[in-house]
Amino acid sequence: ICIIYLNYLFNLPVYSNTALKIIGYLLILLSVLIVSYAFGLFKRFGKGTPVPIEPPKKLVVQGIYKYTRNPMYIAYMLVWYAEFFIFGEILLLFYSIFAMVTVHFIVVFYEEKSLIKRFGKSYINYCKKVPRWILIK
Repeated sequence: ICIIYLNYLFNLPVYSNTALKIIGYLLILLSVLIVSYAFGLFKRFGKGTPVPIEPPKKLVVQGIYKYTRNPMYIAYMLVWYAEFFIFGEILLLFYSIFAMVTVHFIVVFYEEKSLIKRFGKSYINYCKKVPRWILIK
């Protein structure tokens, strides 16, 4: 809401139409499905959750994790872009880009290092086979 207010305050462009809103809502639906599916994989194959208080005991490499190492982050990114599509405030687009870059650096410089410590060679081998994001390896 603060970003929307700043967009209004500075009289920045708003791109809003029905087609963009529909795309935004579909992205949110897709995100919910991805997170739910990935969470289920953590419970079933990882014997834990993505939540730090109950982390997986095993490395999850099944399902969507065969195609990307970070499907949940991708889902969150889709929600950030969906907000732009739904509300149309240009600052939401800039926020989405900033948040995406921030998450990338957190994954690269913190999360992956901690997963190497937890899972060792199996995680290193997994990283060689599966891209961090969908199209970028």
